[in-house]
Amino acid sequence: MIASPSPARPSLRPLCAALLLCGASGALADTVTLIELPAPEGYAVAGVSNITADGTVIGVVYPDGFVVRWQPGATPEVLGGGLTFTLDNITPLISKDGSAIATTGYFDDGGEAPVAAPELWTGGTDWARIGGASATLGNASVFGVSYDGSVLTGSAEPAVPPPEGPWPQLPWSWTAAGGQVPLALPVDGFSAQAWAASNDGRVVAGFGEPAPDDFTRYGLRWDDGVPSWITDGNGQRVGQAIGCNSDCSVIVGAGVENGLGDPRAWRWRAGIGLDYLDLPEGAQAGAVTYAFESSEDGDVVVGSYVVFDPNLGPTNHGFYWTAADGPQDITAFLAGWGIEFGASDWVDLLVNGVTPDGHTLLLNGLDANYLRRRAVVQIAQDDWIFADGFEGFGPLRAR
Repeated sequence: MIASPSPARPSLRPLCAALLLCGASGALADTVTLIELPAPEGYAVAGVSNITADGTVIGVVYPDGFVVRWQPGATPEVLGGGLTFTLDNITPLISKDGSAIATTGYFDDGGEAPVAAPELWTGGTDWARIGGASATLGNASVFGVSYDGSVLTGSAEPAVPPPEGPWPQLPWSWTAAGGQVPLALPVDGFSAQAWAASNDGRVVAGFGEPAPDDFTRYGLRWDDGVPSWITDGNGQRVGQAIGCNSDCSVIVGAGVENGLGDPRAWRWRAGIGLDYLDLPEGAQAGAVTYAFESSEDGDVVVGSYVVFDPNLGPTNHGFYWTAADGPQDITAFLAGWGIEFGASDWVDLLVNGVTPDGHTLLLNGLDANYLRRRAVVQIAQDDWIFADGFEGFGPLRAR
């Protein structure tokens, strides 16, 4: 999006050494490590969108739109994908187990314009358009993938648009066996998109819009194909659902925009219900907050919140929320560990991904010089450390 003169670097490198909160000899200690991810060779600008359980990251290079994969300890790989549609911080997608990489491609079907359809990476720089497309759906985009990669979700235009418009977005889910299956709209909804799914495909989550002239995104879920609005304890609709864990027993999402509902991000848990997530200390009152993803158990949630800057206008600041400590601004959290990454003059810095164990965060930002920056933050408890502070053999280490 913004051209960057930043040189490509040949390999991953720690921005700073792992920092240890030291105690007595042999004691347990937390470590926080930030590793900045380089742009692939030959490309100056890249963004990241998703992270797997083992820390593999997927993203895209600009302006080409090619998909990129960063595997731990390896140089980034350009996987191709041709002409693609990407949604910053959301797509391209990779399943948590790393088995499926998906994006939206454009294909020549002999018509007046290319047709948009989901595609899956098959190795090297090869991609395959998904099979089993629904005859009732037209141009389609993919926005979600299940933990095990077996289910894709998204939205599409009607195959035959209304003659006088407007055109709704129609939600769908896809499996290799069942193909692309349209999901029903609620009776009081006009348009919808599906952004997340359980491994078995029985639960899908996303958002719906109530009317052709009302683009407010309200959280929506489908249980065995039956749609229902996601509501809080007072029966009020919440903002769009963005992600869920492997069985969708934890779903997270955004606040309602434009003052039409509660602006806070939220977490829904099966058997418990919905909780709103408070804003980080110092955030502007009423800021709209977006929860992108949670750990498998729901005890870690990451996302961003809107800050109005008098010079830049609306900007996005990342947050890191834990059940133990509540919300923390990601820049302030890192600064507390002596790591400088992100600042008040950055245009954006979001936390758009977290591993299922909650130990690794994915950051995507645009700094004060309008350079795209990418990093992973590893938060772990060491098995032990030496009394003099040298590192022991903890589970996560920058190499």
